[in-house]
Amino acid sequence: MVRRKFLSKRNRTTTGLIAGVLIISTLFPSFAQNGFSQLVSAASHFLPLQSQQVRTVSSASGSQARQQGYTSWDEQESPNYVRLVGPSRIDQVVESGQVLYAGLDSLGRTLEVHACITYQMMEGGMAREREQMSNPSGWPRKNPEVQIELYNGSFYRGRLWNRSHLLAKSLGGKETVENLVTATRMQNVGANDGQGGMALVETAVRNWLKAHPSGTVQFVATPIYEGDERICRSVIVDVKTSDGFIDEEVEVYNAAKGYELNYYTGEAIAQQ
Repeated sequence: MVRRKFLSKRNRTTTGLIAGVLIISTLFPSFAQNGFSQLVSAASHFLPLQSQQVRTVSSASGSQARQQGYTSWDEQESPNYVRLVGPSRIDQVVESGQVLYAGLDSLGRTLEVHACITYQMMEGGMAREREQMSNPSGWPRKNPEVQIELYNGSFYRGRLWNRSHLLAKSLGGKETVENLVTATRMQNVGANDGQGGMALVETAVRNWLKAHPSGTVQFVATPIYEGDERICRSVIVDVKTSDGFIDEEVEVYNAAKGYELNYYTGEAIAQQ
């Protein structure tokens, strides 16, 4: 079986990017059958990891498989705040229906989450009411109102910072501090179209489970911090379906176009 990619090569055009955003809503059945595939591939351009600026830092969890460091966000290469790294690196296989929260480190920062997601977990997560969420590490004293241009031509107007799930509620994740990070709206949902941020991965997993209700998805989300900063620079997400159809590792950037972010305090300075 051929493993599908869900992010494009660099030769995708801007027209293709816009088309990819539009057709996802009209060709949902095809998307469900093709995993991440071409319907979302046009939403992002990427470079191989070695060709980008890589900063060697450790995940706060100490997970050796993901201590490759984060890359600096580049709007031209990852307009939807997602970069394809390569095949998934699932170093701990979790039993079906199980979620393992690694907890917090000595600085109170959220560590990685491992899960084996089932259709039943997805159904339950989507059906239940959202619980009240605590503030994760680095949550700012003041959450600024911003206006940010997005990759699909729209603008986001609202609060910059979100309490972003590592494992989405819709995939069985809880609203506990062990599952939340302080992250920009773009890291969380991109343009809120299912083609950016953590929502890109979450949308693809949900659609695959809807097409394969007896299947499972191995999932790992690892926040990457620099030094003793309280806010992660990015989140590395590894996803592998039980049939191997989806087998990817991606980096989801905790960034915001037009703003310089302080990853200690959450202060955001508009760039001129």
